[in-house]
Amino acid sequence: MTFDEKLKVRAQRENSPVPEGFDERMDALLHDLPEQVTPIKKRRAPRTAVCIGIAAALVVGAAAAAPTVLEMARNAIGYFTQNSGSEYAEYQGKYEKYNAAVGMSDTNGDQTLTIDNLAVDDSYMLVFYTLKSKTPIQLASSEHSSLSTCINWTAPTFFAQVNGKLLDTTGAIENEATMPDEYTLTGVRRIVLKEALPDQFDLVLYDSGSSDINDANFQFAMSVDKSAVAVETLTVEPKQDFTVDFSTEYDGQTYHMHYEPRIERVSISPFGSTITLSEQAEDPMTNFVLRDDKGNYLPVISNGSVGGGISRASNSFEFLGAGMDTQSVTLIPCIGPYRSHKVKGALDSLPLTDSSTGGYTLESLDIGEHRAVATFSFHGPLTESNAQFFLLNADGTELDADCYIDYTYDRENSLCITTIEYPDATPEQIAQLTSVCFWQPDDDLELLEDQAVTIELH
Repeated sequence: MTFDEKLKVRAQRENSPVPEGFDERMDALLHDLPEQVTPIKKRRAPRTAVCIGIAAALVVGAAAAAPTVLEMARNAIGYFTQNSGSEYAEYQGKYEKYNAAVGMSDTNGDQTLTIDNLAVDDSYMLVFYTLKSKTPIQLASSEHSSLSTCINWTAPTFFAQVNGKLLDTTGAIENEATMPDEYTLTGVRRIVLKEALPDQFDLVLYDSGSSDINDANFQFAMSVDKSAVAVETLTVEPKQDFTVDFSTEYDGQTYHMHYEPRIERVSISPFGSTITLSEQAEDPMTNFVLRDDKGNYLPVISNGSVGGGISRASNSFEFLGAGMDTQSVTLIPCIGPYRSHKVKGALDSLPLTDSSTGGYTLESLDIGEHRAVATFSFHGPLTESNAQFFLLNADGTELDADCYIDYTYDRENSLCITTIEYPDATPEQIAQLTSVCFWQPDDDLELLEDQAVTIELH
């Protein structure tokens, strides 16, 4: 099946408008990717992992500062005080236990960017920051985007160099930000680590429209020692090649698919769990499910991937439900699902699901004046983590208002939190809502068990 055909399949059950300016921003971010790397789609024997202690720091950019020794200790992260509803709020204790208070600033024009905290484990690097401006911050706005989306698009986009080498940050841009006032933007950039970082390394963080450090608006250099605090983590790097080969029919045509991916690493760590695959292919294999040694399916978050024609490109996928007692993870390639169906029920009929082998259960729904928040659990094998729902009137029609949809995750409990914002809906329209429906994958997902690969973690 070609990439175009895959998009057609996904389009049958997704209808989220692309924000204005998306293409221009994406072009800038992809400007300096390795040759032939193009965006494809949006969607670890035990070892001791450690989080960061910063031995010395040196600001570069607008002004230089004397080296500063920062002690590694439990540090409060002010971001969560200002954004208690953060997607990462349930991880606050872990981030505060394993982070360094940085406090480094750089100024560009009338704006000053400060790195407040930095946290690193085997799976992720998190940059907590505050942007202050002498004039009101201009948001990257769009008539097709909610206020929260515009703030996230305005937030700094951090690139990183480790020991002088560009860190691979291709794939999803995980930015979360909030604005306490029109002159201040505070947020967190969550950077997935596709390869192991040494215990001590020199780090340069910079905000830029591309990966070219010469175009940086703000720049920060520091020496990091992440060996000060040991944390139990399961990380393996099998570097295991395998082959996926199958034929499938779609719209009356037969497509032969052949992939040669490599499992680079699997990491189960305090900040999250990831599996990293690499492949030399313009359209790499991304259609798979994960299952642990107990037979539980581990939902894979639909973040994104990139492909490379000449060069080998790496993609990391976050997954939920694993822990320190997980003995192994099995990757199972799959075919489909090709279609979805609607599950409908009254607002007071929750939890709501059907008999599908793999799918979602709508556990709770909170309908407010300007937004509705739905909580979905997962069951069985799934290739999509984003559960999409609609609010319906008594006659079955959808809420007649501009709606913006967003997905976050409760990683501790393996839940998808889907939020629909409808800022212009009237109280009368909300009062007329009587039911809810959501898209459920059809039972046409075929697991290629004979081509599965198991990664032992212990």
